[in-house]
Amino acid sequence: MGKLNIQTLVSYDTEQPADSVEWCPQEGWQDIFVCGTYQHERDQESSQANRKGRILLYRFDVETPDDSLTLLQTIERSAVLDQKWNPCVKNHLAVAGADGTLTIYALIESTGQPMLEHKATTMLRGDESNDRNLLTLAIDWSPDGKRIVVSDSHGCVELFSFENGLNPIHGWKVHGFEAWTCAFSRHNENIMFSGGDDCFLYTHDIRCPTEPIGRGKNKTHSAGVTSLLSFAERDHVLLTGSYDENVRLFDERQLRGSVSELPLLGGVWRLRSNPNREPDNILCGCMYHNFSVVRLMPDDSFELVGEYGEHESICYGCDWQQVGGNYRSGKRIIATCSFYDHKLCISEISSCMQRNT
Repeated sequence: MGKLNIQTLVSYDTEQPADSVEWCPQEGWQDIFVCGTYQHERDQESSQANRKGRILLYRFDVETPDDSLTLLQTIERSAVLDQKWNPCVKNHLAVAGADGTLTIYALIESTGQPMLEHKATTMLRGDESNDRNLLTLAIDWSPDGKRIVVSDSHGCVELFSFENGLNPIHGWKVHGFEAWTCAFSRHNENIMFSGGDDCFLYTHDIRCPTEPIGRGKNKTHSAGVTSLLSFAERDHVLLTGSYDENVRLFDERQLRGSVSELPLLGGVWRLRSNPNREPDNILCGCMYHNFSVVRLMPDDSFELVGEYGEHESICYGCDWQQVGGNYRSGKRIIATCSFYDHKLCISEISSCMQRNT
C-alpha cells in the first residue's frame, strides 16, 4: 500500500477548546462519537483556576453530505481530559475530569435518538501529601470491560472495578510528576502500563499491588511519556508517544529499550488504531504540528504515510470511526479536534493514486 490522502468532509466550531474525540465501537452505534472540551478560566477574586468543559455527543452520517454532522446532546460539567468507550459492556463511556473525578455514562435511546445518561462518579484519592489541584488525566478499560485504570496529575495510578458501580481496587504513587497516560495490556489482562512527565514508562502487575513499580521501568524517552497503545493485533507490541516527538515500539515482555522509533514533529499526544480495519495504520495527534498516520511495517519499523494539516492549534484528540467490513459505508473516516481554535473535523482517508511514469 502507498501513501494516504486525507480530505476534510465537515468542520465544526466546538466553542470551547477541544481535546478528546472517541467514536463508539459498538454494533449499531458506529455513527456516534463524543468530543470533550476544556475551558480554563481564572476567578479574579480568588485566583482559583476554574476548569469547566462539555461532552458533545454527535452523529455523523457519511451518506448525507448536506447534513452529515448532528449535535445530539451537550453535557455541561468539569473539563474533560480523556474519554474511553467500554470495549465489551455495551455503550458505557468513561470520562476523566479536571475536578479529579472518574465518571461513567451510558449511551441510551431516548425519544427516538441517542443520549448519554449519568451512571456513576467517584473521586480519585491522588497523593494526599500533594496540595496541588488533582486532575484525572487518562483512563483505559481492561479488555474484558470490567476494570478501569486511571492516572492523575499527582503522578498516581488507580485501579477500579466496574460491576454494580465504581469500586476502588488499589492505588499506586508511581511518577514524580504528572502521570499523563495509562493503558491495559491487550496481551495479558494482569498487566498495565503508565507513562509520566518524569520520562518514565512503567509496567505494573496488578497481581502484586504492594510492588508499585511492578515488573519493570524504562527511561528511553527524553521527555514526558504522553500516549500508550497496547497493540492487540501483533504479539506483545506496545506503542508509545512522547513530548520528545517520537513514536516508539516496545516488546511488552521487557522494556529495556525500544525495538524501533520514528521522529514526528510536535510531540505525540494520541495514538489510535482501528482494530476492525487496517489496524497497522496508526493515527497520531502531533500536538504542535499536525495529525499524522504512520504505518507499522511487518518488520516492526514505522513509515509516515499521511499528514493532515487543517488544524491551526494544538492537535490533541483523534480517532478512527470503529467499523468493520459489514458496515454500510466502506469509507475510512477519522475525527480530529484542536484546542485554542476549538475546531472539530471529520475527514476521509483514501489511498493516493499512483501515476504511471
